[in-house]
Amino acid sequence: MDNFREEVAVKRNRAFNNIAYFLSWVFLILVGFIGLINLSALMAGQFSIPTIVYTLVAAGLCFLIWRNKDEFRTEYEYTFTNGDLDVAKVMANSRRKLMTILNMKNVDACGPVDHQSFNLYLSMKDVKKHNWFLNREAKLYYFFFTKNSVKHLIVVELSDEMIKMCRQYLNYGIWQGEN
Repeated sequence: MDNFREEVAVKRNRAFNNIAYFLSWVFLILVGFIGLINLSALMAGQFSIPTIVYTLVAAGLCFLIWRNKDEFRTEYEYTFTNGDLDVAKVMANSRRKLMTILNMKNVDACGPVDHQSFNLYLSMKDVKKHNWFLNREAKLYYFFFTKNSVKHLIVVELSDEMIKMCRQYLNYGIWQGEN
């Protein structure tokens, strides 16, 4: 029988993110309109350095706003399948980026973030830290592992059921915290 569980972490208080998402669309339209006005001036033969600069700046801003607007609608998807924890970042329900695939046999230490062992791994040098959670007030867990000769420390917000499944596949002595 397979052990499978999938969870999605969503931001609980999304008022600021929704306002910022809406404002990014407003700025995208405004800056795009300004860019089109400058582009039409260039097409009409009014070549000047400020018009060219304004057009390029507007085009660049439009691209940056369009590319990053989905960051305000981010979710994390955690999938556990037979000892492998997959973490993916989903932006605006349209783009999905796989962050890591973590085999529980490769974990060197893990436990709740409020355990004293977390600070030990957090203060280590040459550790890549990844915060893949959205709610600071949620129950957070850390996983410390080495992948391709690089030490990683990830912090995720998992449910108690998923942590129970993860602990079944951990080596002895890896779990830090209460039983």
